[in-house]
Amino acid sequence: MEITFNERPARLPDIMLVGAAKSGTTSIAHQFTRHPGVFLPMAKKEPHFFGFSGKRPPYKDPAFVRTLVWEPGEYAALYEGAPAGSLIADCSTSYLYLHRAAIPNIQQAYGEKAGRLNMSAILRDPVERAYSHWLYLVRNGHEDLPFEQAIDPATVERRKHQRWGFDYLGYGLYADAVEQFQSVFPSFKVYLLEDLKDLQGTFDDICDRAGLPHIEVEKVQSNPGGIPRNRGLVRTLRRNPLIRSLSHLLPQGMRNKARAKRDGMLKKALDRPEMPQQAREQLCAYYRADTERLAALVGRDLSHWCQP
Repeated sequence: MEITFNERPARLPDIMLVGAAKSGTTSIAHQFTRHPGVFLPMAKKEPHFFGFSGKRPPYKDPAFVRTLVWEPGEYAALYEGAPAGSLIADCSTSYLYLHRAAIPNIQQAYGEKAGRLNMSAILRDPVERAYSHWLYLVRNGHEDLPFEQAIDPATVERRKHQRWGFDYLGYGLYADAVEQFQSVFPSFKVYLLEDLKDLQGTFDDICDRAGLPHIEVEKVQSNPGGIPRNRGLVRTLRRNPLIRSLSHLLPQGMRNKARAKRDGMLKKALDRPEMPQQAREQLCAYYRADTERLAALVGRDLSHWCQP
């Protein structure tokens, strides 16, 4: 979408997939990278810009802050290579979590064109989402606390200022954010992770809402989380600079296949133990009221969520 941004003309996203983390966003983003009518820079599919819009992120972990985009010029530059006539996508899952900042920042940037944005979210049982997020951070070497300790409210409050991923509790409180997105963006639609069992049908619906032709989807296993059996092997698969530099030289289709192959190897190198029962019961109680409110907002039966 062409707008005036940072006092100059720019093409910014037409499509935003705003959350939630560890809920299937990467699967949809993968389809966007394959769609000839969509431009999504896969190396930065989640820039997280509108959570900050020119303000340095307040998180204390400098390595985490370096992964975020908050400068307007850097954000606009991500989309300068978009082909003429294509739609641009931003799949930043933090926009749901940071909705109190992200929504007004989007409105300010787009002005009267904000209502033309195609907005969606994919949500997941918040109990399972929290555990998946913990396994993901364990895999990446950022988390060393047991799950029961990591979700303790006092621990979350103390650590969430390091990186937002440590807010295992807050990331699954969806109702307020959904209500705000619904009130501001007419196109906003919520999908559930369960909907991705029919990935073709769900992506067809996303395309229909954006005015895009259908394409045949490609199912991939992406971003598996778990406890590494061999941390050195997992670190090599994730961070090897030679592998990463070569992957960026490949055409998009070959790059997607290389990432899928890597993620398949990662999955085999990880253990995924069952969630401790006490932690499950604690989280079910924590999320039950929010989930009931969310069900009313989206008109979906969520009784299968938050089951001890």
